[in-house]
Amino acid sequence: MSPTALNKLQDLMEANAVWFRLADGTRLTIFQHVGLSPEFLRLRSSIPVGDPLEPIPQENRPLVVPISKLDPAAASVLKQQRFRQVVIAPVPGKKSLVGNLVLANRRSKSYAPDEFEFLMTCGQQLGLALENLHLVEEILRSHRQWSNTFESIQDLVLLHDSEFHILKANPALLQKLAKSQSEVVGQLCQAVLPKNELQWINCPYCRGQEDGFSEGPDPFGGFSVASTSTYQDQGTKQKGTIHVVRDITERRAAEQKYRSLFEQVQEGAFVATPTGVLLDCNDAFVRMLGHSSREELLGRNVDAEFYASPEQRSIFRREVEAHNFVRNFEVNLRRKDGALLTALESSFATRDPEGKIDCYQGFLLDITEKKHAEDEIRRRNRELNALNAMAVIATQSFDLDEVLNLTLRQVISVLGADSGSVYLCESQNYFRRRANWGQRLTDRKKLVDATFPGGLGDLVMRSRAEVLTAEYLPHLPQAVTEFLRAADSGSTIWVVLWGKDSPAGLIGISRGQENEYTPEDENLLVAIGRQLSTTIEKVRLYEESCRAYEDLRRAQEQLLQSEKMSAIGQLIAGVAHELNNPLTAILGYAQLLETEALETRAMEYAGKIFKQAQRTHRVVQNLLSFARQRKPERHQFDVVKVLEESLLLRDYDMKVGNIKLERNIDSGIPAVSGDPHQLEQVFLNIVNNAVDAIIEEAQEGQERRLKVSVSVHENHITILFQDSGPGIKEPNRIFEPFYTTKSIGKGTGLGLSICYGIVKEHGGEISARNADGGGAIIELKLPSAGHAAIAPQPAARNQKREIALQGRILVVEDEESVLEFERDVLEGAGGKVIAVSTLDKMKSALATESFDAVIMNGNLPGATDVQETCGWISEKWPDLSRHFLFTFSSLAKTEVRSFLEQNKVPFLVKPFEVSDLIANTRKLLTKSRAAAAR
Repeated sequence: MSPTALNKLQDLMEANAVWFRLADGTRLTIFQHVGLSPEFLRLRSSIPVGDPLEPIPQENRPLVVPISKLDPAAASVLKQQRFRQVVIAPVPGKKSLVGNLVLANRRSKSYAPDEFEFLMTCGQQLGLALENLHLVEEILRSHRQWSNTFESIQDLVLLHDSEFHILKANPALLQKLAKSQSEVVGQLCQAVLPKNELQWINCPYCRGQEDGFSEGPDPFGGFSVASTSTYQDQGTKQKGTIHVVRDITERRAAEQKYRSLFEQVQEGAFVATPTGVLLDCNDAFVRMLGHSSREELLGRNVDAEFYASPEQRSIFRREVEAHNFVRNFEVNLRRKDGALLTALESSFATRDPEGKIDCYQGFLLDITEKKHAEDEIRRRNRELNALNAMAVIATQSFDLDEVLNLTLRQVISVLGADSGSVYLCESQNYFRRRANWGQRLTDRKKLVDATFPGGLGDLVMRSRAEVLTAEYLPHLPQAVTEFLRAADSGSTIWVVLWGKDSPAGLIGISRGQENEYTPEDENLLVAIGRQLSTTIEKVRLYEESCRAYEDLRRAQEQLLQSEKMSAIGQLIAGVAHELNNPLTAILGYAQLLETEALETRAMEYAGKIFKQAQRTHRVVQNLLSFARQRKPERHQFDVVKVLEESLLLRDYDMKVGNIKLERNIDSGIPAVSGDPHQLEQVFLNIVNNAVDAIIEEAQEGQERRLKVSVSVHENHITILFQDSGPGIKEPNRIFEPFYTTKSIGKGTGLGLSICYGIVKEHGGEISARNADGGGAIIELKLPSAGHAAIAPQPAARNQKREIALQGRILVVEDEESVLEFERDVLEGAGGKVIAVSTLDKMKSALATESFDAVIMNGNLPGATDVQETCGWISEKWPDLSRHFLFTFSSLAKTEVRSFLEQNKVPFLVKPFEVSDLIANTRKLLTKSRAAAAR
């Protein structure tokens, strides 16, 4: 309603103010007004529906509201305008209230019925006008929206009538045509649209149908899909057609690409309904299942006919239901020929708007060969792991039994066997079981070893067969066949372990009859057998090397011992040389004293001197004998007597050291065969060590005791020496040469080493250990002669003097004491003696004087050796060559003794007795007189 209309209504109704409120939801807003102040508009421009000052009439008739009847507080805004009466007329619409028409008066006025009718008519007209206005605005807005939509459509839009005149084209089509709207409207489609190579009539998009979609070549090039619909103009009744054309060239190319991918992909692609009906598939799917064409498969139920396991399909459906897809789900499929294959399925489900599964789409990858390859790889890996484990076992251990048992367990584990055995060839044709596993106790006891008199047979030896299969049985020796059949407990494989030229052993494994061994199993066992053969050979070589090393070690020890003995021999030879010269003088003078008419006490002293000198001489001889490692002279003697004599030598020291000697000697001790002087040194050495240990290490108040026991056990005599000393630190080293526990200067470490050699030479044993209560025990075991010793007959000490020596004698000796002794003895015996001490003086005496005999030191300084000495004597003084007597401190060199014995040259070894010197000299002089008489 315009302000002019309101002014007219104000004049007709004689109102002071008129306004129209438009209903907008829950509020009433002043749309037009006349006669209202700005203050009123500010306060009352928009009021809620049901406002008490301007209520909505309930009966669609004008309502007169006196201001005086309103709430004064609420009516204050009307009073400010000096209004006294308000008339409210409803403005109805077709379906609801459009608004209110309000008239305000500053005075009270009564209205006639026709005036109310007029107001009602005004309200109705006003409502109709407003609704028409809304409709027009809506139409205009819709037209604008349609135009905007039409203009903004990216697809081509073409409108033409039934005569194919263009009614309208959108900007996208106009841009394609490079024309304006005015240039195409009214023109025929044939005149405007391009034809190119397409032969179309009237309209290229009609394609023989009035409504729906159609695809095909597009006149602008490429492909398009046209949405066609027809309409009829209500005014002109003219029929028209609308085409919405979309370019699908890229979509078709993509579809073709994906279709080609679908067809050419190597995986089997398929689409199936939820019930399993196959809707589509590619050629790879057809080939995978062994069919010739797609038509053979379409419409068939894949769940029932192609999937071999219903349980797998149940799991598949649960996974898809839960996650809407599965990836790399392993399934077993059945081919057309019934063969099974293994595939990996990756599928997903498409769902309808309600969320129910509409179909399954997925891919199947045939992994049958891959699984076979993986199984083969796993098998090879198991084999390699087994071979590697056995190689590790072989490198970590050289215990053949351990290697065989661990290897057998590996073989049984890898090949899934129940039992197995390994036999090694111990000697020619004799095989002994060295390892077994899984056998019953009764079976284990039966086939412990086997002997094959004919070996494994010529066929096996010639062909170097490694696996003894059934085809070999008729050609094997009977013993081998019987052994293999006896060891057969189901499916069995026997592999020959070959050495370089002959079988080194056999390895066999068994399992149930129903589980036959495959060729791959045989190949693996052969490979293991070869490695095991190499390991056996290596271990045996190692054992041989160990034995060779042990032999070498013993040889080195023996060599070291020999070198030590050589050093000892050199030392002893030097000592013997230094001792024998004074011993010669001592023994000789003692003998001379015994021949003199002395007092009884002096004779006893001379006898003791002679005895102790002889004892010293025996010690030196024993040392020389031990150093030369020569067997001693043997005869039967009373070992108890020798032991008592040894104890007697240290009796004084034991009394001084307050050492109690305990004897526990059985009666009837048999004789011992050997050298009593050597054993005396053994006993004395042991007693010396015991006495020294007790005296040096005994603590104050401790009992000092040496216990000696002699007993008979079967065929040997046991002699025990037990002292109360501190014991032995290293009993296993006590018999080593140069090993000593004594302080420097108190022991050389040779005593017990020499004792060890003497006892061994007597066929006995000597050992050392510590006693439980403290102290050391030395135990000797000597072979018994089986009967008591025969007492020797005493020899007469004093012999008659023979006739005096007659002749001139040259004595050559560098040791002054020996030189004087020999001169005194020979002069006392009647000879004429010339004594010289050097080689030069000897030559000078021989050159100037004549002699009947020459007594010369064989080791005279300046002389080379006995052979050369004899040589130049024979050359210069041939008459004297048969009248020489050589003396030696020790005759260690075998070649010297051999030369003297072969050439019958007389010699004496110091210390010698007086009678021996005189007797040998007399023989030389006798020869000299006999030669002079001729």
